[in-house]
Amino acid sequence: MLVSALIMASGEAVMALGTGSYASLATSEVWALLWGQSPGLFQSTLNESTWHFIGTLLLEMPAWAVFGPSGVILAHICRKRPPKGRLFRTR
Repeated sequence: MLVSALIMASGEAVMALGTGSYASLATSEVWALLWGQSPGLFQSTLNESTWHFIGTLLLEMPAWAVFGPSGVILAHICRKRPPKGRLFRTR
């Protein structure tokens, strides 16, 4: 996810510095490219308007701004940790 966020951010930088109109790559467009259909918004029975707002906000953000932080969080959670000491000695 981190590599894809870096590629998306560099692609947006090239589009922004290039001549012509600048159109950001939204997360909903990446979703449509990967899964072949437009994303459905989150459904919840508790408070549907809040989930609809959060889903719409995430899907309209630039793709690198969604993939980057989620990649950092996953890299931190899934990092290799040193082995812990044993509680009991074995012979």
